[in-house]
Amino acid sequence: MKKNISNKSYINSEIPSIVLDRMAIYLRVLNQLQQEMKKLTSSKELSNYLPVEPGQIRKDLNYLGKFGINGKGYNVKNLKKTLQKQLGLEAKWNAVIIGGGRLGKSSVEFMKQKKSETFRIVAAFDPNKRLIGKKISNLKIQNMKDLSRTVKSRNIKIGIIATENNNSQIVAESLIENELNYILNFSSFAPKVPDYVILKNIDPGLQVESMSYHLRQSSLSK
Repeated sequence: MKKNISNKSYINSEIPSIVLDRMAIYLRVLNQLQQEMKKLTSSKELSNYLPVEPGQIRKDLNYLGKFGINGKGYNVKNLKKTLQKQLGLEAKWNAVIIGGGRLGKSSVEFMKQKKSETFRIVAAFDPNKRLIGKKISNLKIQNMKDLSRTVKSRNIKIGIIATENNNSQIVAESLIENELNYILNFSSFAPKVPDYVILKNIDPGLQVESMSYHLRQSSLSK
């Protein structure tokens, strides 16, 4: 029986996942404010950048403790540092990508564009034996049978799924078998995983499709 992930998670399990997602967005706003040379901010100012009410922002930030300065708001630098620590962004985490085809290449490019110093893809695999030996970015695609050994030797903590939809469930199970319970899924199929696994489905195409809805509504109203 696998251990419950809450005992091993670097994220405070007392904070709801929806709040953690918002905290990641707050961090982006703080980065922008820092670039604008702002030293102090407030929940009201943060709400100007987000579709979140000031009261909700204050409630979310209360999970981190008391950081507000009476009558002045939040220190941008200190709040940013606290959010980075809470979200585990101060550490370096090795990741493995499963999928060396077109989706795998676009997923690697997506991760590169994020310019994250937190997640580093150190190995690549693919169930398709015809792709073994080829390269994705600067990584040589390996055989899935070597996954367990590589995960241990490279201290990999995160799995990335970038395979065809019909392989997504099998790949997810392979990652979980190797105790990779933190998974980013770039395929358009959402695999079923146990409750102790944290899986994030990342599909930029969904954003485009939802935008097309708004465009259609706009044209219908004319």
